Amino acid sequence: MNESSEASERARKKKLAAQLGWKLAGHDSVEVRTERSLILGARTIIVRGRVNVPTPAEFVQELGEALVAPLVEPAFAKLRHTLERAANKILRTPDDVAGKHVFEQASFFSALENAQRGMIRIFEELENRRIDEQVEADLGLRFYLENFTSQQRSFQYFVGPTNSGKTYAALEELRAAESGIYLAPLRLLALEVAERLKELGVPTSLITGEERLIDPHARHVSSTVEMVDTSREVEVAVIDEAQMLEDEQRGWAWTLAMAGVRANKVILCGSEDGFFAAQRLAERLNVKIEMRRFERKNPLTVVDAITLENLRSGDAVVAFSRSAVIELQQQIRRSGRSTAAIYGSLSPAVRRREAERFRSGEATILVATDAIGLGLNLPIRRMVFATVEKFDGTLTRPLTPPEIRQIAGRAGRYGLHEAGEVTALDPRAVRLLRRSLEQYAPARPDLPIWISPTDDHLQRLAEIIKTNHISRLLHFFQTRVLHEKNSDLRICDLSGTIEVAVALEVSDVFMRLPLPVRSTYARAPVPVRGLSLAVLTRWGEQHATAQPVLGDELLNDLRGRDRLMVFEDRSRLATLYLWLAQRFPEIYSNANAIMTMREESDEAIQSALSRQGTNHPQERRSVAQPNSILRRGKGPPKFQRRRLPR
Repeated sequence: MNESSEASERARKKKLAAQLGWKLAGHDSVEVRTERSLILGARTIIVRGRVNVPTPAEFVQELGEALVAPLVEPAFAKLRHTLERAANKILRTPDDVAGKHVFEQASFFSALENAQRGMIRIFEELENRRIDEQVEADLGLRFYLENFTSQQRSFQYFVGPTNSGKTYAALEELRAAESGIYLAPLRLLALEVAERLKELGVPTSLITGEERLIDPHARHVSSTVEMVDTSREVEVAVIDEAQMLEDEQRGWAWTLAMAGVRANKVILCGSEDGFFAAQRLAERLNVKIEMRRFERKNPLTVVDAITLENLRSGDAVVAFSRSAVIELQQQIRRSGRSTAAIYGSLSPAVRRREAERFRSGEATILVATDAIGLGLNLPIRRMVFATVEKFDGTLTRPLTPPEIRQIAGRAGRYGLHEAGEVTALDPRAVRLLRRSLEQYAPARPDLPIWISPTDDHLQRLAEIIKTNHISRLLHFFQTRVLHEKNSDLRICDLSGTIEVAVALEVSDVFMRLPLPVRSTYARAPVPVRGLSLAVLTRWGEQHATAQPVLGDELLNDLRGRDRLMVFEDRSRLATLYLWLAQRFPEIYSNANAIMTMREESDEAIQSALSRQGTNHPQERRSVAQPNSILRRGKGPPKFQRRRLPR
């Protein structure tokens, strides 16, 4: 056959193939279009595509199908078997959803693969939807707020900047009440208020995560907000730093306090930013909230940037990490001034002593992290920002205007200073400070109300999704619960708790503990870096085997190059031990010895901070002045200009 005849024959076959929906694949093969369907429950699954087979003697449908069948039928039977197994494995109850699903590709076998993946995804989505509906029905998280007290209450929001007297006015109402509770963001602040009420002749108990100092005659309690007792009735409740309602990590505790505290009158003290969150929450609780506005009692002004050598007595320098605070403290000391230091890893006792050194004038300069922004009463004349950026656990970002206002407002303590001043070590930072303090923008009205699942929620969810791993349960809450756009409730950030739970649940021994006990361990105040998590796991394993946890790791001599950090770690572990002892006193039975050890560690920390914060005259001549230190790049954390908003 010559070339012309071959071309003519191929054209004829191509035309015949096209009429059947086939396609010529080569000189001796053809792609035959085929379709298969199966019934699975109430669903019809159709798979379409072409199969490559030898060219039949005649281009008729029956011959093509006869060639296709031996290739297709086994593969299609395997698909049926796979989908039936997947449905039985994924779905806890039979699939009763009617539907028609068509999977079509150029290749029939590619369409088969798509059908398998697609139907498994459909089964997973169906089961997830069923679980979500069951979670919605059984856990009732949409009605989380309505599950608390139905007691008739009145809400008042005392709004105003720092140094406006709003907390003083609230505490005066608390003092005059027959019974009451004060809820603080920090243990140190709860302690200060308890002592203040006692000085005014009001017996007051102190309850924090790690201690309970109960006065049998007291009808008032000063407590950290996470320890709120929602079963006790009081006349007045004061919830401080109410703008924390908008905090994704801890906001759930303020939500719980506001929704659950059983008080005739609830007074919230906070900034302007927090009022909108409190108003949204009050609306959900069907309680009217009244605002009482307070104005700052003395002016707060932004002044030109300074250098470290221009610091004066009564100044506070704020940075945002322990290392930055220590470095700044050393530089200031070398220039001839004494300093006190406050940062997050210090125990409350040491923070209090350092604050007292600054109050008494023993230390003329305070160097601190933003921990001083939450209610600590300090005689700060001028607030100096070493930087206006902070690492928030994910990225380094500029401070928000509410954060700047909260910290800056601590300058100019009323009654001690006629005015407060705010500045920075960098002129560009001063411009940002001025904008943040002078230009107020209200918070968005659609921000969420943060809540956190309780142990009861975890227990009920464990029965629904058939797992007893705390990490998986918390991950479910974080990723699957209350994510609809029309829900004003949101689950708070559980990432830290999940990370702790994952580390603990690696241990098979730890997994023997009941779910509520493991949940408590996962919520323990433990850093996820360093040795603390390993120590917590070891204690959990001892607990699981019913052994008493004595905390021997803390009583042994600890060695390290940085003695201050060693004692900070020991104090932090002691605090963790005491926190667990509050919850499991039979297991953590060595609390008295650990308390004594923590006091000794705190003494060592205080001594070290005092030494490095006190100038030694013999050192002055050999040390460069602060400006030259800054020029050599050894100053406070570098101000990253590119991130500053213009």
